Amino acid sequence: MSRSQRRAKYGAVLVLAVLAALVAVDGWWIEPRLVLRRHAVELNLAAEPFRLVHLSDLHVRDETPLLRKLLTAVAQAQPDLILISGDLVSDGDALTVHHPNLQAAAAVIAQLRRSAPVIGVQGHSEFLGAVVSTLEQAGVEWLSNEGRYFGSATGGSPEGGFLLLGLNQQVGRDLFPPQPVKTFGPLVVDGHPAWGRETSSYHNLYFHYDPSPRGLADTGGPLSWSGYELTCELRIDDRQAEVGIGVHSRYPLGEDRMLRLRRPGGRFTSNAPFFILPHGTAGTSGQLNTAVVPEVGRWYRVRLRTEVAPGAVTLRARLWPSDQSEPREWQAWFEDRSPRRVEAGTAGLWTRGGGAAFRNLEIRSTSVPPGATAGKLLLAESFAGTQRPRGWRDGTRASRLAMALARSPRLSSPASSRTKRQPPHIVLSHIPSVAPEAARRGIEAVLSGHTHGGQVRLPGLALITRSPLGPHYDRGLFHFASPNAQGWTQLYINSGVGTSLLPVRFLNPPSYAVIEVSRR
Repeated sequence: MSRSQRRAKYGAVLVLAVLAALVAVDGWWIEPRLVLRRHAVELNLAAEPFRLVHLSDLHVRDETPLLRKLLTAVAQAQPDLILISGDLVSDGDALTVHHPNLQAAAAVIAQLRRSAPVIGVQGHSEFLGAVVSTLEQAGVEWLSNEGRYFGSATGGSPEGGFLLLGLNQQVGRDLFPPQPVKTFGPLVVDGHPAWGRETSSYHNLYFHYDPSPRGLADTGGPLSWSGYELTCELRIDDRQAEVGIGVHSRYPLGEDRMLRLRRPGGRFTSNAPFFILPHGTAGTSGQLNTAVVPEVGRWYRVRLRTEVAPGAVTLRARLWPSDQSEPREWQAWFEDRSPRRVEAGTAGLWTRGGGAAFRNLEIRSTSVPPGATAGKLLLAESFAGTQRPRGWRDGTRASRLAMALARSPRLSSPASSRTKRQPPHIVLSHIPSVAPEAARRGIEAVLSGHTHGGQVRLPGLALITRSPLGPHYDRGLFHFASPNAQGWTQLYINSGVGTSLLPVRFLNPPSYAVIEVSRR
C-alpha cells in the first residue's frame, strides 16, 4: 500500500471516528438532555375550541433541566387539559427502586397541575399500587377503561364538548391485531386434576370468578363481595413461574384494583417469597412479606382473610405446605385507611412466566349483615373438571375500548341522545394498537405513545417501535378509514420525553404536543 493510500485510509478512519463520536454525543447527551420539540396538532372535531397538551413516556428518574424546560413550555401553552398516555415513572420492580423516581414524578405532576387538570392512563410502568396512589395524590386523575365528558358536555349536554375514553394498559386487551389466546386450563398434576398452565407465558394471565354480569359495567354479584376468607392450594413447576391469588378484585370490570398475594419469578427473583401486593392503592401500614419461599413441585395451602370496617380494609395472609399443619399466626398483613382502599371485589388467580397450578378453592364471608350467619359459603370450586368452571372468565369482560364505552357517563336526558348529535370521542391509550378497533367503532381520534418514536432512528425510519401495528406507525399523525362523519379516525402517536432500556435518543429528540380541538 502506497503512502497516499495509507493517508487516505487513515483519513477515512478518522472521519468515521469523528462521526461516531458526534453521533454518540448527540444520542447520549444532546438530544435526550437538551433538546425539546413542540408538535402542533389539529383535531378537527365537532366540538367547541379546546386546547390539550399531550405528554407521553416521561420515564421520570429525577429532576432534570429538560423536565424544568418541559414544565415551563406546558405552562406557556395555557392548556385547558393535560393528558398523559402512560409510563410517567422510570421502570422498576420494587418500591426501593421506584421511590426516588416516584418522588420526582410526583413533583412533576404537582407542577403540571398548576397549569391545568391532569388526566392520565396507566402504561407499563404504573403497575405498583404505591405508584398509582402517589401520583394521584400529586394531581393525576386516572381513567381506567372508562370515560369522562369535557368541555361544554361536562354539564350533561352533548353539544360542544367531547368524551375522553381512558384505556388502562394494565387491564384488558385490544381487539387488533389478533393475538394467540393464552388461558388457564385443566391440568393433571401427580395423577390428580387441577387448574392452571403447564407452559410459560410472557403475558399476565388472570382468571376471575365473574358469573353472568348484567352488563359490562355491572358491579353487582361477586364484585360486591366485601370481607371474606379465601382458602386455596397452589404450586409452581419451575423457578421462573410467577403465581398469585387476588381478593377484592375489580379486574373483570376493567379496573387495576385488587389485593394480591404474589410470588414473583424470573431469573433475578427465582428465590423470592410470597408477599402482599396492593393494586390501585398504597395502603397505610402492614408487614407484606410472608418469608415463605415455595419449593418447586410442592403444594401449598393459602389462607387470605379480608376485614372491612368503617374507614379501613385489612388483609391477613398465611401459607404453608399442604402436607403440614397450618401455622397459628398470620405471616403477613396489610391495612388500608386511604381514600383509595379497595372495599369490595371478586377473587381471581394469576400466573406468568412458568407453569403453575391451583385446586380446592373456597370462599366464606366474614362481613355479614346483622342477623346473617357468619362464615356463609360464597364459593366452592375444586377445579377438578376438564371444562372451564362455571362463572369463571379469563381476563376481562371485553376489550379495553368496549369497557370504556360501557363505563362512560350517560347523557342527562335519554331523549336528547336521540335528537342531538353525540359528542366526538377521543381515546387516550398508552399503546396505539387500539386505533383499528376505534376506527371500526367510528371514534374520531386516538392519542397514544409507547413507541418513543423509535427512540433511535435513521433518517425517516424508526428502528424499533415495539408496536403491534408495525414500524410504519412510529410517531406523528395517521388516518384510518372509519364510518363516522369525517370518514376517518385520527391517530396521533407521541414520541415522548424519556427513554427506556438505554438513555439514548438519536434523530428523535424529546417532544410534547399541543393539540387544538376545534370544529370543522
